Parts: sequence; structure tokens; C-alpha cells
Amino acid sequence: MSIASKVKETEKTFLAIMTIGLIGLVMLIVYGNLSGNLGFAANTAEANNTNNVIGNLTAGATTFFSFANTWFVLLAVVLLIVIVISVISAVRGAGGRDGFSS
Repeated sequence: MSIASKVKETEKTFLAIMTIGLIGLVMLIVYGNLSGNLGFAANTAEANNTNNVIGNLTAGATTFFSFANTWFVLLAVVLLIVIVISVISAVRGAGGRDGFSS
């Protein structure tokens, strides 16, 4: 399979994904604007369930991002350790048997 045919396949796939995304965006715009008319009546079980789901998602995202600084610091420390180990192994691999250049 040549590169030109792979590029054509990739273009077709990308175009299909973009078409699906555009349709989804149009549906979101249409139903987003009509959501006041198509939504659930106030104080019904469905409306309460929807509000509970939205509240849970919001609380979960808030909790995650309140701890995000800790996760990013841990990630940075791990990446720093990986970089140091990579540099040490590259320097040892570039040297001779005793670790020094000859």
C-alpha cells in the first residue's frame, strides 16, 4: 500500500469524523436552544434526577481539580526521575566498559 493511498484513506476517515462532529454540533445547537421547551417539568422525578446528575458531575470535577496541583507535582517528579535515569543510562552506554570514554 503506497503512501498516497494511505493519505487518501486518512482524508476519508477524517472527513467522516468531521461530518459526524458537524451533525452532532448542529443537533446540540438545535436541541440546546429548544431545551427549555423540551425539558422536564419542574419538581418531577426526571428533573430532579437530571439536576442530581449535573450536581454530581460538577462536584466530581471540582474535587478532581482541587487535587490537580498534587497530581501535576507528582507527575513532574516522576518525569524528572525518568529524565535523570535516561541521561545516566545514555552516558553509561556512550562510555567504555568502565563508564569512561576511551
